[in-house]
Amino acid sequence: MRQQIPPLFQPCVMAWRGKNPLKTISQCESVGHPLVLEGNALFSGFYLNELLVRLLADEESHSELFVLYTQILAQLNTTTQLEPLLRRFELCLLTALGYAINFTQDILVKPLLPLAYYQYQLERGFIEVDDVSDGGWQGQYLLAIAAQDWTQAQTRQAAKYILRTALAAHLGNKPLKSRELMTYAFPQKLVRI
Repeated sequence: MRQQIPPLFQPCVMAWRGKNPLKTISQCESVGHPLVLEGNALFSGFYLNELLVRLLADEESHSELFVLYTQILAQLNTTTQLEPLLRRFELCLLTALGYAINFTQDILVKPLLPLAYYQYQLERGFIEVDDVSDGGWQGQYLLAIAAQDWTQAQTRQAAKYILRTALAAHLGNKPLKSRELMTYAFPQKLVRI
């Protein structure tokens, strides 16, 4: 008989008290229906939670980010294409933190050209380079990221690399446990987040 795992993604309304970082929960009430995530959707949910815990300041409110978080959690089980959901969340998270990336202009505030190549420079933006051998991405893929058009594999690959680079600068050297857990759980069938 398969053991039932309690829901890990249960919306709650909580109240707490205390002056130290370690608070005492004075009230916790479940609201709404729990989300039951499985497989890659579960690991993606862990990934989103870990990003929020590691990057947001304690007791800081980000209502637009919370709305997107709950929407994306609800969509994780309904799609086989998890990457667009994760990239959309990462873009919003970086914006909420004040580190939005402009995928339509270079660092000289010139519009990105679809056929030109650009290199991402951390916290500065994009600079035009000669070609892909300079570590560049073609402008059409960067413009697709801005439009959140994830139909092409090159767009998804560029977004993953650029957003991972941008997030790593704020996450520090400590690796994400959700990625480690996914690697351990699916060593042969790895779907990277």
